[in-house]
Amino acid sequence: MSGATEDRYPDHFGLAPGINGGGDDIARATVADRLARLPHHQIVLGHDVTANADFLAKLAGVQ
Repeated sequence: MSGATEDRYPDHFGLAPGINGGGDDIARATVADRLARLPHHQIVLGHDVTANADFLAKLAGVQ
């Protein structure tokens, strides 16, 4: 978030085309590469915030 007037995160996922959130091509490629290396999990969360938090903590190995 380096732009003087931009108040959003860079559009790493291509969800807001045409908006430059700052950074250069190398920085964006580096971040995208690091995100791609993270484990991927498809999950469905419910309306129980405590149960969701407990599940995510367990998934992340925090508990």
